[in-house]
Amino acid sequence: MPEFLQPILAWFPLHPVWAGIGVFLVAGTESLAIVGLFMPGTFLMFGIGALVALDALALWPTLAWATAGAATGDIVSFWLGRHYHMRLRVMWPFRRYPVLLNRGVAFFHRHGGKSVAVGRFIGPVRPVLPLVAGMLGMPPVRFLLVDLPSAAVWAPVFILPGVAFGASLQLAAEVATRLAVLLVLLVAVPWLMYWLMRWTYGVLAPRGARLLDGAVRWSREHPVLGRVTAGLVDPREPESRALVLSALLLLFGAWGFFQLLIIVTRHHVPLPLDHTVYHFFQGLRTPWGDRVMMLITELGGQPVDLGLTLAVGAWLGLRRHWLAAGHWLAAVGFGTLATFALKAVLEIPRPVPTLYTGLSTYAFPSAHATMSTITYGFLSVLIARELPASRRWRPYTAAALIVSLVVLSRIYLGAHWLTDVLAGVSLGLVWVALLGIAYRRHSHAPLPVTGLVGAAVIGLLAAGGWQVAYQYPRDLERYAQRHPVRVIGAAAWWRDGWRGLPALRIDLAGRPSEPLTVQWAGPLMDLKRDLRAAGWRAPPPLTAGTALRWLSSHPVLAKLPLLPQVHAGRHEALVMIHPESAAPGGTGGGRQIALRLWSADMRLEPGDIPVWVGTVAEQGLYRPLGLIAIPSTGGDFAAALYALEREGLHGLQWRRVRRGREVAATRNRHWNGETLLIREPPARTVGAGP
Repeated sequence: MPEFLQPILAWFPLHPVWAGIGVFLVAGTESLAIVGLFMPGTFLMFGIGALVALDALALWPTLAWATAGAATGDIVSFWLGRHYHMRLRVMWPFRRYPVLLNRGVAFFHRHGGKSVAVGRFIGPVRPVLPLVAGMLGMPPVRFLLVDLPSAAVWAPVFILPGVAFGASLQLAAEVATRLAVLLVLLVAVPWLMYWLMRWTYGVLAPRGARLLDGAVRWSREHPVLGRVTAGLVDPREPESRALVLSALLLLFGAWGFFQLLIIVTRHHVPLPLDHTVYHFFQGLRTPWGDRVMMLITELGGQPVDLGLTLAVGAWLGLRRHWLAAGHWLAAVGFGTLATFALKAVLEIPRPVPTLYTGLSTYAFPSAHATMSTITYGFLSVLIARELPASRRWRPYTAAALIVSLVVLSRIYLGAHWLTDVLAGVSLGLVWVALLGIAYRRHSHAPLPVTGLVGAAVIGLLAAGGWQVAYQYPRDLERYAQRHPVRVIGAAAWWRDGWRGLPALRIDLAGRPSEPLTVQWAGPLMDLKRDLRAAGWRAPPPLTAGTALRWLSSHPVLAKLPLLPQVHAGRHEALVMIHPESAAPGGTGGGRQIALRLWSADMRLEPGDIPVWVGTVAEQGLYRPLGLIAIPSTGGDFAAALYALEREGLHGLQWRRVRRGREVAATRNRHWNGETLLIREPPARTVGAGP
């Protein structure tokens, strides 16, 4: 947990009444008429739940305060409705924005008194319905009988997801902050694209008529260029509004692409922002993250594009929709040619030039970003044209979600700079908009949406399945992070070369984590053999079956699987525990010692001996909300180091060394800077201290 949050989190348990009043006010204002429309209540209640998981707030009092606040806000709103009655329609803000009240009135007439309970969970009408219920004369007793139980249900529904999220943050701190950040990005980026598409369509679509009128007037005043505009905005053409929106998209995409093209050709090197974004995402890389991002990036790969193109093209041909098939093949064909032509002309290198050969060595623009935008974008154009106007945002949003994830995966895997993917998306938008305008202007034959979507899904699954089955392992190896190996003399490492290895487990942005208190020179199997002889053993593997042990009411610490940890983008290569260090019975209050080792990317000469760095730490049970019990790292690192000396180093040679500045950087009172160097004695004799 970041240190600047510690004083804030410590304040809540010391002032439970004031904290409860704060929860009451948040829930009350979120339910209050008018005010609740501008309150980010869902977000705040989610945050309150996270504070519960972090033990800053108690669960049951928090739920009680939230229920009381929600009910109070509803009662005040109900009283305002009964007091002002129909005068509300001429009061601000309903006088200026009558739709706010009309929406609630229509909902109340449709569902009756139960709308007070149902509407509480529907954002746009939640703060208005109690007001409407009072305005329309709902009896107070009946209102309370409906409202109070719904408030009691509403509080846990909106707080418990935050509790789960806060608990996951605690677990993420055990595994690696970078994995938590990556998961947040995988959720936040698609959600942002979803919100952006809904907002853009909601803003532009209602204003389509105004844009059409302005374009018609301009075309009449400019008889030469106006002919082109008039062809797009002909009021007699039912698709004119969609054509205007496509034209705006065309202008936006063209402007973005040419701006990036000018910047890149002028500098001809990656921009400082490119380097910043690249190194940020490389700091997020983990083995799990690589697997997820590799699956996502396959959605924009050439085999998947080809499978999707052939499936949709074949279906359109079989149904004799030749115009749509021609536009579809033109979209994919031009996108492919334009991408490789620009790569050949500009010759902008990738962050890692050795990923590909030939023209694919070059980065600008990203073929994955370009072709994903074109294939999924034009497919959404074909589908949206056949849908009612109120539902056309859905295929566009689906395409935007897929493209945003593919773009994110390309940057994460180190295959492209930020400008590469932005240029690819801009180029794809330009071509999709141009073809969309042409298709809408010339095609009047409807397409069966179900068959079109079915063909696309079949092509996507077939090509994606083949890609994952035959190409995924190879691609995973291709995109794996490369770690240069340093070679030094064994005597130099034993003397002071150990200082060149990291003192802390590396997390996002190099923030201090657990100290790396162990360095081992030798094969892992040899150390594992010696530790086993001293009573150490491997913990149970983490599987779906063993994870159920976390739910046990009487957990045995030594029998619980450990959460994996990450250092420098890799999972540990060796994990051993010493269960005998736990308290008798190994139950909830017990302790155990856990040793984890990672490759140090160092070899000792002579003998080509690998070096490993690791941490040895005490472990107890972390019990979020008392529901599960998970082994959690903590305690006295120095004491754990002494336990390793005492319990595991028989027959090995070791010496204790001490770090200086690194100890101050951790601000950890439970580590005195001591690090244990361990190696095999030349003749495997019994080792001793220095």
